[in-house]
Amino acid sequence: MTINATSSTSGLARILAAAGTPPKGGIPVLALKRIDTSTLKPLSAVATASVRTAPSLVDPTSMLTAMRQAGVTSDNDPSKLFAEVYKDGKLVAQLYNGGSATTYGAAQGAVTGENEPYDSGPQLAQWRANKIAAAVGGTVKMAGTAQTQSQWAITSAAENAKREQAMAPYRAAMDAFRAQFDTTSGSVSATA
Repeated sequence: MTINATSSTSGLARILAAAGTPPKGGIPVLALKRIDTSTLKPLSAVATASVRTAPSLVDPTSMLTAMRQAGVTSDNDPSKLFAEVYKDGKLVAQLYNGGSATTYGAAQGAVTGENEPYDSGPQLAQWRANKIAAAVGGTVKMAGTAQTQSQWAITSAAENAKREQAMAPYRAAMDAFRAQFDTTSGSVSATA
């Protein structure tokens, strides 16, 4: 590989010439100053240890395991099935007590999430099931696990409480990380 010294030098000259003029919203290169690292505070051993012993913040598997162990299930868990929509004997949609829907084939795109009269729960699931069935010319079959809106409100609140309890260690670890970051970044900005 051959580097053309003339164009490299002229390119460097252009950069240095432009260094005094910042790009739109930028900082001129000549205005940059070296940070005196001797003034930075080291991470405290206690805060570092608490972050290391806390549940992993980057490993979603550990969070999912914690939620499973707490008995938290996703909205599309089979135990939360509200109804299914069939067209010509084939399953085209599954709706869950929380209101979410899984669609297949011709039913894809029948529910857009726009202009829906309910925020969540079995009322939304019923509305979506009816809309999908009408769009594809199918029929709605209610599941044995279908709930009423009031039943779902109770089970949803209990599920949210379990989720909050399972996620508490992760939130605490993240709060500790943020606090340590704020402390460290605060000392950097104070010296700049």
